[in-house]
Amino acid sequence: MKQSAASWKATRLPGVRPAVTLAVAVMAALAAGPVSASAKSVALICDGEYRTMTGAIEGSAETSFPGTMHVALVEQDGSFVEIRLQAYEGETRMPVQQYLAMPEPMSVIDADTAPTGQMAGKTARAVQPAPADETVPSSKIHIDANATEVVLHQTTETGPMMRARVDGKPLVPTRESVATVDMRLNRINGELSLVWGEHRVRNHKLPGAIRASKVRLRDEKAFDATCKPVRQRAF
Repeated sequence: MKQSAASWKATRLPGVRPAVTLAVAVMAALAAGPVSASAKSVALICDGEYRTMTGAIEGSAETSFPGTMHVALVEQDGSFVEIRLQAYEGETRMPVQQYLAMPEPMSVIDADTAPTGQMAGKTARAVQPAPADETVPSSKIHIDANATEVVLHQTTETGPMMRARVDGKPLVPTRESVATVDMRLNRINGELSLVWGEHRVRNHKLPGAIRASKVRLRDEKAFDATCKPVRQRAF
């Protein structure tokens, strides 16, 4: 993925309205190129409302504002393999976000235990992967679709493991930052729901306490909209 799920920095376009750059922006979103010559792209334009929520110990602050999202869906061999998003918030163009479906993991056969001349898959054991380094960033992404909807889910974990207060429970093991992206697109009526979230561990010192304690808080940005194909919107 090109753009981090938690990175919401924007590019300002002074004096340029999203409608003026409609065709240019959609073509730019598709310009990254399909994964192969057999892939097909579908471009959508979605008008709706953004909502942001910033987590804090004392509560959360919420804001909302209108905006537009350009969505490019790349299909190959009957499956969606890539989703690209280009958001416009008023006159502000956000960075393009690119999500690539991860291939299914393949089992690795231990050659030392696989019998010669037989179907190793039935008798050989799979080699267990080495324990993951808890300080190395971890990212998982899943794209699924059926006749009625397209679903995207991504989880990105960064930072070391630590213990923090989570949902009122003390000393819960968690990574320092856990960012998520959830998208659901209704293929029947064009309704789109997108949620970017980030759980981040922060230090919080209570009045009179000797030292600060760790608390996990959540920031969230959501977008609800109705989408139309580019050719339907343009005329």
